[in-house]
Amino acid sequence: MKWLNLSTLQNKLVSDQQFTWPEMTPQDWLMEVVSVVGLVSMLAFIVYYFPKLPGMIPVQYNAEGIPRGLGSRYQIWIIPAITLFIHLILPLKERLSPLIRSSRFLKRVNTQTQFNSRVRLIRYNKMIITWGLFYISASTVRVALHAGQGVADWFPWVFLTLLILPLLYYRLFVK
Repeated sequence: MKWLNLSTLQNKLVSDQQFTWPEMTPQDWLMEVVSVVGLVSMLAFIVYYFPKLPGMIPVQYNAEGIPRGLGSRYQIWIIPAITLFIHLILPLKERLSPLIRSSRFLKRVNTQTQFNSRVRLIRYNKMIITWGLFYISASTVRVALHAGQGVADWFPWVFLTLLILPLLYYRLFVK
């Protein structure tokens, strides 16, 4: 039974297939620039408003976008720290992606196309998360300064949609 040979199957799954790094298209450059601009804008915004913040600021929001928890004003720095962590860790994940070989990924025929799409998806998610966290930090500052009422009730749905739709597209249509 040649078709049931386990060593042949194992060799196919552990192939030495090399991935070439995808070239940066104008779309990729735009996503990277918009992402970095979001990070720098968030940092500048928080640095500017930090001295004006009261001692206690909202740190949690409920599903309707209304603040429900208070914390020290220094906790506003958690949001840019998370964003900076994302900007540092996701490029590492992009670079390590060819080394992390899942059997499902290697069984596909067009693995280079999948790899290129995966790298692009990581860039897109980094951009969306950066601007989403910037919006949350701006809403927190507005609430703390009594200039707003919280995160808009549309925000969680739009944010999740912007994250989930590309993941679904990647999962369903990238072959």
